[in-house]
Amino acid sequence: MFTNDSQSTPSAKSKAIDQRLKAIAYSLDCLIPGFYCWLGPMRVRLGGSLPEAGYPGTIHSKAGVAIVLPGYRIYSTYQGEHDPR
Repeated sequence: MFTNDSQSTPSAKSKAIDQRLKAIAYSLDCLIPGFYCWLGPMRVRLGGSLPEAGYPGTIHSKAGVAIVLPGYRIYSTYQGEHDPR
């Protein structure tokens, strides 16, 4: 039986969004310099890094902005935890 996997499903879209949010959480956890913004389904990551395999962290807010500068200076609207719930 043949299936058409080229059509994206809502669960595949949400998984991709979660991976982008996880990359932002990982970059903030590790204090990797960059600009990070998340607003609903929109995710912007300029700089930063992809998360390591098995990284469980995420961000628990719908919107936020963060800037991490060299020298481990972080300015963020997000004050929550990166731990999974």
